[in-house]
Amino acid sequence: MREEQLSTLFAEVLGVPDIAPDDSFFDLGGHSLLASKLVRRIHAQFGVKVTLRRFYEAPTVSAVLRELDRLSA
Repeated sequence: MREEQLSTLFAEVLGVPDIAPDDSFFDLGGHSLLASKLVRRIHAQFGVKVTLRRFYEAPTVSAVLRELDRLSA
């Protein structure tokens, strides 16, 4: 469920129809302004703040899910 929600957020911010769990945000055309927007939307949707720095280190749906799990524990 969270993977689908997060994939939808990535796709909406990037303006693409869909995104695979291991697709890199930046390889799909993402840049710093879109990354900031996505991090804010992740916080709003999940109530967990993923830092922009951490997102840059791991810019995939799978990696962000692991970070959400880590921060929620």
